Amino acid sequence: MNMNAVTKTLLRGTLIPAALLLAAAPAVAAGETGQDICSARFRGTPQQQVDAMRQPVQEAIETLDNARIELPSPSLPSGNINYLSIKPSFAEQTDKVCVIGYFELWRNNSYSTLPLLVDHVAVVDSPDPHDAARSISTTRIYFRTPRIEEFSNADDLKGSWNFWNRHQPLRLKIAAFDYEDGQRGHVHFGREMKLTISGKAASMVAAMLFAAACYLLAAAAIPALGGNGAQPPLPWRQRWRHLLPWYITGSGGHASLSQMQMLLFTLIVATLLFYQWLRTGLLQELSTDLLYLIGISTAGTAGSQITTSIKKELEPQLYAYAQQLGWFTAPLAGAHAQASAAELLQTDKRFDIYKFQMLVFTVVIAAYVIASGADALGNIQISATLLTLMGMSQGAYVGGHAASDQLSPLEDQLTGMRDLQQRYQASTDMRVSEELRRRFQLAAAQAGVMFSRIFPRTLPDYMLDMPLDAASPAKAPD
Repeated sequence: MNMNAVTKTLLRGTLIPAALLLAAAPAVAAGETGQDICSARFRGTPQQQVDAMRQPVQEAIETLDNARIELPSPSLPSGNINYLSIKPSFAEQTDKVCVIGYFELWRNNSYSTLPLLVDHVAVVDSPDPHDAARSISTTRIYFRTPRIEEFSNADDLKGSWNFWNRHQPLRLKIAAFDYEDGQRGHVHFGREMKLTISGKAASMVAAMLFAAACYLLAAAAIPALGGNGAQPPLPWRQRWRHLLPWYITGSGGHASLSQMQMLLFTLIVATLLFYQWLRTGLLQELSTDLLYLIGISTAGTAGSQITTSIKKELEPQLYAYAQQLGWFTAPLAGAHAQASAAELLQTDKRFDIYKFQMLVFTVVIAAYVIASGADALGNIQISATLLTLMGMSQGAYVGGHAASDQLSPLEDQLTGMRDLQQRYQASTDMRVSEELRRRFQLAAAQAGVMFSRIFPRTLPDYMLDMPLDAASPAKAPD
């Protein structure tokens, strides 16, 4: 045998098995694709899956059934797990049910399809609205809603800034069958539905704009005047400070941690509600734990304000004496111009551990609510331990705020000033009168600092001197 013959024999021996493999490959692929669409062994591209579903789904749609299908919201958030509610319930054994379907997007004079990806099927019992003693069983089909960008005819939306076009109508063709021993059986229902899916990017941008608008509205409520209304407006380069949260929530010139906490939780919950409304078309319910959290924050703010107002009530006689001195007619201190971030963690210019504890818990819970509430506010769960710690922190803050009694020292100081004034008026010795006046000025200076700390007023120097109508007989004019 010559060399050419040997070469031909080797090539023939190599090519024949390869041809057999190539011939067998389509048969294997056809065998896999030939499996029932409900089979776990079914393999194929998304388009092959849709092609295999078309006939059985259409046959199920043409079958009459009494199923009533409800959507959880007018718009389904894309990329999330959503569900369909089917009444009456048809799934006694969910492991023997086959649910198939596909989405159609008509856009740009063409349509594209994607298979329905079922997560699981569950039976849910809910109370009968007409009879509280009865319950109604509903079958829920949980599935993943596709994103618009996944459809082949939505190329113009991929990576674009055309946000508002991301709310698109789809058609869902879906069917459910009995499935056992590799065979599809009884048709439970078949339906062609219209639904709308919402894009995440559009809703997120709109929610951020909503939060910014609410925050700016709160900042705009702060007067743009320096100090009291009689002073000229602040220049524009200084008004940016009114955007800082401790300026917005500052009261009487002092930053308020409890009010800033309430501002933070209000903005977070309102923004998430707005976001979910854009995504689903509904205002979702708040979870019980979230309501508890808002209640704790509100109670802490109200308790702090109550303790502050109680501590500002001077005894009637001393209140009348302060009015005689003219202290309540003094100019109001610049309420927001003096507020600082450091005051959030201070009480009487000293570090307050209660405020620090409350701030730490506030930041942690706020971050958790933002991360969890992006999907569903009704499902937010906060551990009872954390809520208890938050309540204890609020209680310690309010209790510490109430315990820091600043009014009693002021009342003692005013009582001493009144006694010195009475002794000054009764004195007939010039040297004694001068000494009493000096002591009165020292006491008034200390009382003025306490008074300005409690009541947001700036006392001028002439209000800290002995009143003119308190002249002693020794110094009375001839």
